[in-house]
Amino acid sequence: MAVAGNAEWRRRAELTGLLQACRSRMARPVPDGNSTGLRQEDAADLAGLSVRRYAAFERGEIASPLPEMVESVASALRMTMAERSALHILATGHDPPLPPVPPGDGARPEVSPVFLELLARQDPNPAVITDETWTIIARNEAASAWAGGWLDQLPHGQQNLVLYLFSDDCEALLSDVHAARRVIIAGLRYQYARNVASDRFAALVARLQATGPEARELWDRHEIAIPPREYHVRCVTRVRKDKGARFTALLHHVDLSRLWAAYAAISPKAAPGVDQVTWAAYGQNLRANLEDLLRRVDVRIMPLRGIQLTGLS
Repeated sequence: MAVAGNAEWRRRAELTGLLQACRSRMARPVPDGNSTGLRQEDAADLAGLSVRRYAAFERGEIASPLPEMVESVASALRMTMAERSALHILATGHDPPLPPVPPGDGARPEVSPVFLELLARQDPNPAVITDETWTIIARNEAASAWAGGWLDQLPHGQQNLVLYLFSDDCEALLSDVHAARRVIIAGLRYQYARNVASDRFAALVARLQATGPEARELWDRHEIAIPPREYHVRCVTRVRKDKGARFTALLHHVDLSRLWAAYAAISPKAAPGVDQVTWAAYGQNLRANLEDLLRRVDVRIMPLRGIQLTGLS
C-alpha cells in the first residue's frame, strides 16, 4: 500500500476512534440495559444529521465537511476543546475557528504561575506572552520599558504587538520597521485565513487598517507567510532619521533593556576591557552587573553656550 494510502487509513481510524470514544462515555436518551453509550442513531439525532450522514462522517468518508457540521457533532458529543480541535483537524485538515469573542470581552486568559515566574526571570530581556492574535496576556518590566509606555496606555485585551509595530513609538525605535511590518502582516494574514470565522481576528484587522494607509496597503497585498519564530530588528536613535536632531539629555534613554542589548551586541570573542573583564565573565552575573552599571552611570551635558550635540549615530 502507498504511503499516502497509509496516512489516509490512519486518519480515518483516528477519527472513528475519537468519535466512538466520545459516544461511549455518554448516556443514552433512552436507557438500554444491554449496552452503554450513545448509538450512531442517538449521535445523529443530537447533531441534527441523518443516520446515514453521521455514519459516513464517523467512518471518515465525507470529503471536506463544512465547519458547521463538525461543530454540530462536537457539541452533540460534548467534546472538550482539545477533542474539538482534533476533530476539526482529522475531518477537515485544519484547526477549528476561534470562538467569536471580540477583544476585551470575556474572561482574560489565565497564565500559569510557572510561566509568570519564567517571564519575570527573563529580565533584563524584554519578554511577553501572547495569544494567537499577538495580543499580550502577560509581560515583564523590560518589555514595558522597551515599548516606552505605549502598552500602558491601552487596557488589557487591546495591548497588541501587531498594532504596536504600526505605532509612532515603534517607528522611532526600529530602523527597518517597514520591512518588519510587511513580515508581520503576511504572518497575520496566514493566521487570519486559518481563523476567518473568528470575530477576534476580524476586530484586530479592523483596528490594524485604522492605523493608517501603510497598514491598509500591506493588508490589500494579500501576501501570506507562516509567522517566523524569531523577528530580527535593529534599534536606532532618533538622529538616524533626523540628521538635524539635537540632544540635550541622554540619561533617560539608558535602562536595563538597552544595557542588555548593548552587551548582547558585543562579540563573545572581543578582547577584555581596560579592567581585564571578559565578555563571558561579565555575563556570569549579568543582571547584577548591569544594575550596578545603571546606578553608577552619570551622563550629563553641561549647558555651555554655543555647544550642542548633533549628528550622533
